[in-house]
Amino acid sequence: MDRRFLCFFFFLVAWSAGIAQINDVTTPLHLMQPAYPYGYGKPEVKDIEQVLTRVYDYLVQVTPPQLVDKISGKEISDLTSVNENSIMKPGDFRLNSYEWGVTYAGMLLAAEQTGQAKYSAYVTDRLNFLANALAAFADFEEKHEGKDFQLKHSLHPQALDDCGAICAAMIKAARAGKADIQKGVIDNYIRYISEKQFRLEDGTLARNRPQPNSIWLDDLFMSVPALAQMGSYSGDPKYFDDAVKQVLQFSKRMFNYEKGLFMHGWIQEMEEHPQFHWARANGWALMTMVELLEVLPADHPGRDQVLDLLRRHIRGLAACQDGTGFWHQLIDRNDTYLETSATAIYTYSIARAINRGYVDGKVYGPMVCLAWHAVAGKVNEKGQVEGTCVGTGMGFDPAFYYYRPVNVYAAHGYGPVLLAGAEMIELVRTHDIRINDSATMLYQESKPQTWNFDFGPGKVKEGFTRIAERDLYTAENGYGLIPLGVVKGFAQAGTDELLSDGLSSEAPFYFNVDLPEGRYKVTLALGNPEKESAVTVKAESRRLMLENIALKKGETALKTIIVDVRTPRINATESIRLKDRELPYKNWDKSLNLEFNGKNPSIRYIAIEKADELPVIFLAGNSTVTDQENEPWASWGQMFTRFLKPEIAVANFAESGETLKAFRRENRLQKILSVMKPGDYLFMEFAHNDQKPGGNHVDPYTTYQEELMFFIAETRKKGGIPVLVTSTNRRKFDENGKIENTLEAYPDAMRQLAAKEHIPLIDLNAMSKALYEALGVENSKKAFVHYPANTYPNQKEPLADNT
Repeated sequence: MDRRFLCFFFFLVAWSAGIAQINDVTTPLHLMQPAYPYGYGKPEVKDIEQVLTRVYDYLVQVTPPQLVDKISGKEISDLTSVNENSIMKPGDFRLNSYEWGVTYAGMLLAAEQTGQAKYSAYVTDRLNFLANALAAFADFEEKHEGKDFQLKHSLHPQALDDCGAICAAMIKAARAGKADIQKGVIDNYIRYISEKQFRLEDGTLARNRPQPNSIWLDDLFMSVPALAQMGSYSGDPKYFDDAVKQVLQFSKRMFNYEKGLFMHGWIQEMEEHPQFHWARANGWALMTMVELLEVLPADHPGRDQVLDLLRRHIRGLAACQDGTGFWHQLIDRNDTYLETSATAIYTYSIARAINRGYVDGKVYGPMVCLAWHAVAGKVNEKGQVEGTCVGTGMGFDPAFYYYRPVNVYAAHGYGPVLLAGAEMIELVRTHDIRINDSATMLYQESKPQTWNFDFGPGKVKEGFTRIAERDLYTAENGYGLIPLGVVKGFAQAGTDELLSDGLSSEAPFYFNVDLPEGRYKVTLALGNPEKESAVTVKAESRRLMLENIALKKGETALKTIIVDVRTPRINATESIRLKDRELPYKNWDKSLNLEFNGKNPSIRYIAIEKADELPVIFLAGNSTVTDQENEPWASWGQMFTRFLKPEIAVANFAESGETLKAFRRENRLQKILSVMKPGDYLFMEFAHNDQKPGGNHVDPYTTYQEELMFFIAETRKKGGIPVLVTSTNRRKFDENGKIENTLEAYPDAMRQLAAKEHIPLIDLNAMSKALYEALGVENSKKAFVHYPANTYPNQKEPLADNT
């Protein structure tokens, strides 16, 4: 029962009895609700997403990715015409600032957690704009030596602020395929951090202001995340080594182990150092360690030291949190103002530390929920972040920090709010957060291994959850219907609680249930007592599971299917780098999605149980293999499930446009290997895109075979069974009605490799050639996407895809 209702009930009882006041006798006082200044308890995903949306809607309007002439104000569309008067179109914030590097990172994480491509599109549009603008100004500078221009410090960094945070964001975007950043831009920024920025004799990054040989805590974030990302991006361990070195050498000088806090500044010539624990600088240090651990190899010798420092820092911060959920401008001085940007950074960093298992969620989860409520309360209706301290140098007296202004145009608050909200979505989704005796608690309970649903208006069988016609899917419930038409309940006489009622529709409908990643055995009871039906069932992104199950009026069929449910996450630090278009795909969400289609689709019950012990066929390939999300496209991999017994799972990791190189680079193979067990299979079909010119091109008898051998060797290491599949033919006929070979020597190269390595081969290339030639030029169109205009909704042009 809701405790607020209980309090109200007792109040009514007391009032009705004529008692004038609430007291210890009449009311359970411990259940009375405190007057919290902001929210309290479990944050709701929908509320978090609303905050993120407000911030996005504001920023997308006030940060245009355009160049204009500062004299005429006209937009410059031709970048070859840039000159000293060319500037970025004025908005509320600078697209090339270090603060906006954090904002880009926040947008990327928001895209990952919400599945909404608008956030990553924001990054793509602006980072591509910056990269193109920098290239144009570089050409201008070469032709007009000595001329000044607005983006000069972005082209020639003079400080870590000019390049560090923006570089880290560029690498993240490039690795995720969200921006076409020229490697030269990234190399230029990394070269500045590694070789040009001033350092002390022991290699510690420093500045010569406000005093000679000054260390600014802020510079950890302006350097280390970029170095760490470059280590992961390039594979060169020297960047990891330098990143860890900076964290440890900064902490040796600046971390107060008694308080668990960092001082803001350190001067080499001082014997005593003022202990001003400025909040945002501590935030930069905290986020630096979280970002470093995200990509630092597990066996790096400095990892344990960084992790220990992170835990000490979180412990110190926890002791200083204000009752409102915020932290103070000077963390340990409660008479300084409550500051938003630092609180948002702590929220993100501590939530991520919980999500990655670095710290105990039971200890720190409640405080981070409180912090998020505080931060969310500072995002106004316009989407602006209030209560953020403006840019702050290094000071050695308290007044400097006490009286720093706050402003909604302080850019430091926006990226941290996006990061905090996105990370809180994961925390809420992956942890059991409840109110216990009026206090927020996190619990780590064992997840159920069965999920049972009884459809219809009749009596519900024990151990099952009722699904009535109006029980629509919500994120809060984690299950429900998504109808495309009217869903109606039916009932019939009988004693079987599961089979005597159900739901039916004349239109397709979906049923979704949130499940952990894994393989599932799904038992379906189909049929309608009042009508004939012919049901087709698809799962996730339109995987065909059951086709046209024809049932007479009153007939019931029990069918079992095996469905693979997955997420992009690989481990605590890595995920598949999904393309923007994949973000909303059902294959990658947190749910098991079932589609019921056909004539009068009807369902009586669904019983779901974990089946991770079953063997799995993993599919790796391109558009001819992938689960095509949208009608009318389809692939053989998508239909494969229809022909297998419910004794084996199919996990289709193929994606349109993939090559062997890209499949590895985007961590798709790594994800497969992370869940593969001995006896599982890996089916590989590549060539369509590998033969194309460009960076992903491989030659048939050399690099193509070498790349395939990498897949094969890694599969064998896991005890898996590699299977090679020659590429299906394109539909291209010669004048004699024979299929032309458009795949060059790639099928033969795969056959040769299969024979040499004694690997099972499915010669789909030969089989598809025989099929298309047997069908003939016209009838073979039925095996491809060939439809006249207006066959499908919003299809204004005819479709003719011969791939």
